Amino acid sequence: MEATQNKDVKLLHAIHKILLQEWDPLGICCNPSMRDEYEDYLPKIFNMLNENASESEIFDYLWRIEHKVIEQKGNKQHTLRIASLLKGLSV
Repeated sequence: MEATQNKDVKLLHAIHKILLQEWDPLGICCNPSMRDEYEDYLPKIFNMLNENASESEIFDYLWRIEHKVIEQKGNKQHTLRIASLLKGLSV
């Protein structure tokens, strides 16, 4: 059980790092007071990875957040790359 918890914690940290340092549609990575800005999306992405969601499904989720939730223009190629990075964590 502890090994599973440790694996889950590492996965959550890895997801958060990618969201904050790579995805970062709000450009907040260098603002320490906003480091928790993307934490609301961690559980869904974590579950998607554990349920072996496709890269396309991960992209769709991120793209919806960018456009509908935080109302940013977005860059499809960038978001596709982020989906690929996240999908790579589930291997």
